[in-house]
Amino acid sequence: MTIQELVDEKGRLESQLHAADVRESRFLSEKNKVEDDLKRVTANLAEERIIWARDIAEKDRILSRAKAFQEELERKTVNEARKGLTIELEASNAKAQDKQVELEEREEKLRELQQICDALVSEKNQLLQASSTQQVRLKETENALDQSNVGVDSLTSRLDGLHDNRNWLISQGLVGAFEYLRQSESFVALLDHLSTAAYKSGRQDGIHEGYVSCHQTSKVTPDFQEKGGKLAADKADALEAVYDDPLPAYADLADNVAEDGVDSLRHMLEVVEESREE
Repeated sequence: MTIQELVDEKGRLESQLHAADVRESRFLSEKNKVEDDLKRVTANLAEERIIWARDIAEKDRILSRAKAFQEELERKTVNEARKGLTIELEASNAKAQDKQVELEEREEKLRELQQICDALVSEKNQLLQASSTQQVRLKETENALDQSNVGVDSLTSRLDGLHDNRNWLISQGLVGAFEYLRQSESFVALLDHLSTAAYKSGRQDGIHEGYVSCHQTSKVTPDFQEKGGKLAADKADALEAVYDDPLPAYADLADNVAEDGVDSLRHMLEVVEESREE
């Protein structure tokens, strides 16, 4: 092999090393995309909380008109909320499957890169059989090949990490984040407050309609009407709090995701789970 051919070979190896660096950058970008997907899912869960609160308020207003239908309406509301959660989880699984396809494509590219590295090893062995006067340039080629192998190992390690994060998000992460928000003290307190206020106001409205239907309007005194107005105002304030009051649990979740991505979220949910078991 001539000197010019060795120089060309060195250039080609440097090009392969640069391509490996580009692939590593792409894998880092993919990690950021996965983190962005998690933020979007968290935002969707917050919207689901608002929709759920609306459904509960509507359910309680209807329950106040006829107490006999209360249990049936509660079951319908729970089923609708469960159906909404199922749809959301299915959408999240679909996104995760799309990520799986992308990861498989990258694995194929990684195998192609490994084949290239194997070819470089074969060429290196051929160079070792050349004359002793070409040893200096052969050493340069060998160094470039070593650097390329390091890049392949780094990409493989990053790919394994993405696999672990994806599997954890599908099996535990998304469900755990939703349960963390749903079972937080502040969220439960908001729903309890809204449910109680809506029940009291609806009950008052039902009594009023009963008086009117039975032609006993004389019982609708100013004090009775004032009490109904106060209960309606309490219900409106409770509903407004559901929309406007911040959830500390959501802020904690968002801060942990922003701090260190999936690893931070994983640690946070593990601590919460351990505290519940205790």
